[in-house]
Amino acid sequence: MANTEIPGVVRRTDPIGEPAPLVFDSPHTGLLFPDDFKPTIPMDTCERVADWFVEELFGACTTHGAILVEALFRRAYIDANRDTADLDLSMVEGDWPHPVDVTEKTRRGASLIWKVIDGETAIYGGKLPAELVRTRIETYWRPYHAALAQALDETYDRFGRVYHVDCHSMPEWGDARWGDQGERRADFIVGTRDGTTAGAAFSEVVVESLRASGYSVGVNDKFKGVELIKRYSDPSKRRESLQIEVNRGIYMDEAAITRSERFAGTKAAITRMIEELETFARLG
Repeated sequence: MANTEIPGVVRRTDPIGEPAPLVFDSPHTGLLFPDDFKPTIPMDTCERVADWFVEELFGACTTHGAILVEALFRRAYIDANRDTADLDLSMVEGDWPHPVDVTEKTRRGASLIWKVIDGETAIYGGKLPAELVRTRIETYWRPYHAALAQALDETYDRFGRVYHVDCHSMPEWGDARWGDQGERRADFIVGTRDGTTAGAAFSEVVVESLRASGYSVGVNDKFKGVELIKRYSDPSKRRESLQIEVNRGIYMDEAAITRSERFAGTKAAITRMIEELETFARLG
């Protein structure tokens, strides 16, 4: 197994044994806030933002032929799962000559550069210099995307197909921003942007395996997938991508940020799913 890392930015772990046409990525488990991150709210508030332990839950992928790509920086600093055009210009001081595309994420304050925590708490006391925003893109966003694109291209060139799994976690309970206030979310939600980024057979392996382990699974419900699966998928060319959101209630205590007694069982179910994905991917 080979590890390739840009410290503080991105880590790639290659498979143990024979490679399979599988690539996993975890863009939101990074825990580093670079030195130029200067919030006006307590740092511990900002530090609660992460897809906690997701790289552990999906860690078995490298023993089943997959490449794993992980971001090492915090998503609130710059979000690898956003387009660089998804930027709130009200946060930027100075000229920004690049294209801007306002999205739902922009309006929620969770675009490329996060504006708020939990949809309401402003992170910064003023605007960010345009040069700082450019530096974040060039130093963190672009290397992450380059590492993922390289892993996907290498795999595709070798096999003539690639199956990409974008790994995330979500709060156990819904909130007003998503229109599901007070509702408990499914244990897993699989997103394919309404079937545009992955074929039915690929997503069905994931859904049916998790259901067979006793978990509830939603499909394209609230969390349909964002930039990473959109950017790197083309099912017509056998480049398929899907997003998996894991409900934090089935593996951790969200308040304490600790693994719960359900962690081992959930990890085992995800590992079984990965095993079935490996079989599916190798058969092609």
